[in-house]
Amino acid sequence: MAQHILNPTPVRVFNTITHVSTVAVFPDRRRMVTGLYGKIVLWDMVEAVVLKEMEGHNKPVSALAVSQDGQMIASGGLDGEVIAWDADIGEPLTNPIKAHTYVHSLDFSPDGSMLATGSIHDKTSLLISTKTWELLVGHSITCADGVHCVRYSPSGELLAIATSSNIKIYNTSTRECVVYFEAHCPAYNSSLAWTPDGTRLFSAGTHPDPNIREWDSSTWKQVGIPWKGHFNGINAISLNSSGTLLASASEDRCVRLWRLSDRRTIVSFKHSSAVSCVTFSPDDRHIISGSERTISEWPLPENTIPKDSPKGGPKDVFVEQTAHQAQAYSDFKVLSMSPTVRVACIACDLPTAEKALNGEIVADPKNHISYANRAFIMARKSDWNRALLDSIKSVSIRPSFAGHVSKGVALCGKGQIRAANTAFDLASVFTNGDLKTSHFLFLIKTVSLFRAGEHEEAMLRVGELVVSPDVDPVACRIVETYLRVRLGVTASENAHYSEAIDHFNAAINASASFHQLEIHSTYEEFTLLFGWNLKNLWQDANQQLCKALIQAGRIGAAIEAFQSLMGKSDEAMKPSLRAWFSDLQ
Repeated sequence: MAQHILNPTPVRVFNTITHVSTVAVFPDRRRMVTGLYGKIVLWDMVEAVVLKEMEGHNKPVSALAVSQDGQMIASGGLDGEVIAWDADIGEPLTNPIKAHTYVHSLDFSPDGSMLATGSIHDKTSLLISTKTWELLVGHSITCADGVHCVRYSPSGELLAIATSSNIKIYNTSTRECVVYFEAHCPAYNSSLAWTPDGTRLFSAGTHPDPNIREWDSSTWKQVGIPWKGHFNGINAISLNSSGTLLASASEDRCVRLWRLSDRRTIVSFKHSSAVSCVTFSPDDRHIISGSERTISEWPLPENTIPKDSPKGGPKDVFVEQTAHQAQAYSDFKVLSMSPTVRVACIACDLPTAEKALNGEIVADPKNHISYANRAFIMARKSDWNRALLDSIKSVSIRPSFAGHVSKGVALCGKGQIRAANTAFDLASVFTNGDLKTSHFLFLIKTVSLFRAGEHEEAMLRVGELVVSPDVDPVACRIVETYLRVRLGVTASENAHYSEAIDHFNAAINASASFHQLEIHSTYEEFTLLFGWNLKNLWQDANQQLCKALIQAGRIGAAIEAFQSLMGKSDEAMKPSLRAWFSDLQ
């Protein structure tokens, strides 16, 4: 398994005596309510103290909702009852309402006049008037499968219902189903969240589709590819008030913070057990999550919401930040090579590089760096035996970072993964605590494992590193893009075109932040070691997507992908791209 990557620590922890199943925060920025066994607990978030424990359920509380004016709380339990509470005094507004066998989801309408409920076991969603606190007779919604989540649209005109098999959208005035569609089949649709403007609906799935999907509410078509990152079922998702960030809580003991502009994970918050619930604080500065008997409050990275967003919008800010981060690494050179060898390696002129290194070794047989560099050249040529011999010679003369790295690369090439891991671990001793070098070593190891056929392990590693603090995100995205392209090419060669399309789309998303940067000069160490053509990496991902779409018979989608490529390409490239696409068709 990949090593655990350090993550931010919570700024505060609220401990409870029983399992935390659900959490909701108030718009006053001061209070929070949590669902426990047989009761709900009202907290003062400023002082981190309990204001009141409100008992009324006979079994665990499984659902909570707070009205937008902060005046009402609704709780639902596995006893099948719904209780409405006065949020100011913490007293019930009515007797328990027997709604279902079990209650799994609740949501107030935006104007607070209605409360929607949902039950997995009853396979129904009910509507309760908050004026009378009575079930509306004849207005129940019967679904073919269990109801996992109910969410009103921001306007209140629609009610989205996530069932085990599909997502249903109802008109709240007519109570008619507007549309229904499969989302995470064969997994369950576990959670829903609307953007503040109502133009997008997000859904989350359980295993075996623990991903997030984005839906356009004007067409109810999926937008882009699934957001992948979790390795087990997602229990809950939540959007911040501005609709720029999304948080997801999973059985994989992790909360991920996603940015909507590029559909990427910003940071990952690790827990000691499965995470049952998640929400944002009203000021959008923290994430609140529940796991076992603990509620954790996590700080959001300072740069997630720019204070003064320019006219270009959030994505332009992200690209600008990425450019600054890449600039910080522009002078980073971890491999010591003579100018002749470096230039030849970058130009893929391996014979010239090898000849120059042979000359260095003849001139100084004890030059351990020359042996390590020649081992890299042999690895570029896939001559793993000679690569290993040179790396062993380098380490025997004098152990070094380059020597152990070259040995790890060679051993991976020969399929000796355990010995390779040992070599990479020894290389870490020579990083002198430098974070840039340590992260680069981590990426070298990731790529080497990928080339040795350890694809899942490699993708897991790069996914963990990219959400870690104090790393170079561009380097991580470059590696992710390249690996995704290789996975897509392999899938295409095996006629698995849908899988290939997913990989190429993921590669394009990963490269969105750097495709306008001069990465081929800033990150030339990747070219030295692996021969990557970084200058055309983003373009290659796009062209491979167009090709896979045509192979899959999706001509219209291929044309759209090509038009997107043309719209983002330099004028000088467009004639050759037009000729290429014409030949492709």
